[in-house]
Formats: sequence, structure tokens, C-alpha cells
Amino acid sequence: MRLWVCCGHGAGDSGAVGGGYTEAERVRALGRRIKELGGDSVVLMDTSRNWYASRGFETVSIPKGDAVVELHMDSLGTTARGAHVIYKAGFAPDSYDRELAEQVSALFPGRAEILHGRSNLLNCNICARRGINYRLVENGFISNATDRAIFNANIDVLARIYLSAFGIASTDKEEEDMTNDQANQLAEIFRQVTRTDDPSGRGVDMNDHDHIKWIAAGQAAQNERLKAIEEKLEKVVGFIDGFAPATLEAIEAEDD
Repeated sequence: MRLWVCCGHGAGDSGAVGGGYTEAERVRALGRRIKELGGDSVVLMDTSRNWYASRGFETVSIPKGDAVVELHMDSLGTTARGAHVIYKAGFAPDSYDRELAEQVSALFPGRAEILHGRSNLLNCNICARRGINYRLVENGFISNATDRAIFNANIDVLARIYLSAFGIASTDKEEEDMTNDQANQLAEIFRQVTRTDDPSGRGVDMNDHDHIKWIAAGQAAQNERLKAIEEKLEKVVGFIDGFAPATLEAIEAEDD
């Protein structure tokens, strides 16, 4: 059995945000560690892709006997806390779901319901129809400072929880050295460039026409923002280049 790890959002969709972090960046950091610690027993699905927007689970080939987990973080104000596992409504949660819910919710306490059936999530519905063993996990609330701190300080712990829940032995490979401040700065840059609002909520199945319109509108808005930034930079460069040496000398003389 191999564990297939799908990281939510991405490809221009930052997902939820909180404290300067984005959901898309954080769950990809977790996904990479699950792969690094799980080795060949883990398949990290293409992290440059938005598996919801592209409807990737319609065509991906996942062998029978393998399992899929999709990584997310919740967002709801600043006080809501806790993790939970989502499975297809109408199905019974399996041993992987139950074990994962127990372990992840122990790290992120706060939810009364740690296992929850849903019928309106696109990837969940597709996988159920295709017979793929799938679940989605909300790894705490990115909008809550305590859950964010737990997540950021315990990525290796969380990665090992996933491996343990699926019966996969973990290696002792060390994480690449990056301080929380550096990760925070990178996440904030990513958030500023790519943040958009998904009117559908978290992965709710919209019809194709509405979804295409939303994607196109988001791309157009992002292009306009980048164009405005480029125009401002050109003005700054032109202003600096326009200073004659005599002008600079006069400014220096005034300073003296």
C-alpha cells in the first residue's frame, strides 16, 4: 500500500490565510515532509497543480489498495480551533480515517466532531465514484494563532502522524534548515501575489461554466495587479535615471 498525498489549493489559489501564512504553502510544506519521511511508500501528487480546479482526480490512475489523503487547513474567525477528517457521506469511515482523526485531533484539539461525512466536495465525490480510498483532513485553523503555532512547530510530528495512521514506517531524514521567519516571509510574498477569493467556498462542486468564469476573472485581476506594479517600477527607475550629475552634486552640497 502506498499513500498518495494531495495538497489543497495552489496554482494561483492561496486558500485560507492567517498570520501572514497561506493554506496552500503550509500544506505543501507538510506534504513534502510526509514524502521525505515516508520515502517510496508515499506519492506526493503534483504540488504545482490545483487538483480541485483541474478536476485531476477524474483521470489520475491510483492503484487499488492505495490510499489518498488531501491536506487542508480551516479558517473561521480567530477563536475556532481543532482538526477533523472528512469522508464521503453515506460511507462508513475506515480504520485509516478513524486512526488519523484520533491522532491529528490530539495535536489540534477543539472540535467535538473529529470525523465528518460530506456530500458536496468535488474531489471526495469523484474518488467515491471511482472507487478511490480518499479522505480530506483539516489540519487545524490557519486563522487561529494557537493552531498556526502548533502546525509550524510540529510539521515533522504531524508528518509522522500521517505515516503512522497508514502503517508506514518513517525515516530519520532531517528537515532542510529554514527558520519560521523565513518561511513566514516567503508565505507572505506568495499570499500578496496570488490571493483570490473563491466564491464556491472550500472545494464545493460548482458547475463548469461558473468555475471557468471565476478562474478567468482571477487570472485577469492578477495580471492587472502585476501590470500596475511594473508601471510603478518603471516610473521609479525613470525618476532615478533622470537625475543629472549636477543635480546630485547640488543635493550633496546642501547636505554639507
